[in-house]
Amino acid sequence: MSAIAYITDSKMLELHRLNNHKQVNFWRLSNNMNFSDFCEGDLVFFLSKDKEHRKKKEKGIVGFGRVISFELSSIRSMWDKYGVLNGYNSLIEFKEAIIRVSKDKKLPQKISSFLLDDVTFFQPVYLSDCGMEISSNVESYVYLKPEETVIKLLKMANGPKDLWSDLNQNDEAIRKEEIIYSLFQAQNKIGSISMNDNVSKKAKRAMKSFIKNNPDYHYIYRSENEVFRLKDNSLEIVMYDDKEIDWRLLIGQAHLYRYYFEKYYDEYLNVVFSCLSNNATLNHHLNINE
Repeated sequence: MSAIAYITDSKMLELHRLNNHKQVNFWRLSNNMNFSDFCEGDLVFFLSKDKEHRKKKEKGIVGFGRVISFELSSIRSMWDKYGVLNGYNSLIEFKEAIIRVSKDKKLPQKISSFLLDDVTFFQPVYLSDCGMEISSNVESYVYLKPEETVIKLLKMANGPKDLWSDLNQNDEAIRKEEIIYSLFQAQNKIGSISMNDNVSKKAKRAMKSFIKNNPDYHYIYRSENEVFRLKDNSLEIVMYDDKEIDWRLLIGQAHLYRYYFEKYYDEYLNVVFSCLSNNATLNHHLNINE
């Protein structure tokens, strides 16, 4: 799971903040939608030019969103589809903003964008305080690495309060993102249980059906046979159970999830492990809580 910090027009951010937009169409002048190691489900943090640290002259991060889709279209089509979610009050203002950042001061035929969901704003947090130094000459974006940088950034974001948004919703949104990011990083460390082709196909079908009937569950990172949900102060991880899978592997997987998750997320959270059998019913006998 990747995260990038993107230099963002402060006027555009102000409109989104004042209107408490939870979805944002984050447009880019480039018509190239190919990112290295960046895809749907990854995070975009907003680097604001107007929030420089007084002493360090470092740009501050003031919010983030999760990518749910990528798009390439004409400026008119993008405006017709997303309107003020592009960050401006009118098509004229939108075009003027694009011209300002265009090298030849002309409107391109097409531009790219990624639609962000669960957008959350907060008072400036500086990457140098999170253990990562970035150049003041960054022109567009920078990857946030290592993963501990993102965890610390989210923790610090829960401190400074944003004056435009619902503070309680902000706290919960940031906490939720910290939990999800920690879980994804744990999964990235251990990977999914290896299955033969027949079991793998059954697992994918079972999980797909299960998520369709239980929309509060989501896939873990890029796994197709492990899902999770957050409910109150509990995190439930559901893995696929098949008679061909050694129970010791499932138990070992559960312990590894707990071990790595708690390395990233250091606050109390009740973590429950369950199994999904072929008949799409939950079996709770893999709960390894003490």
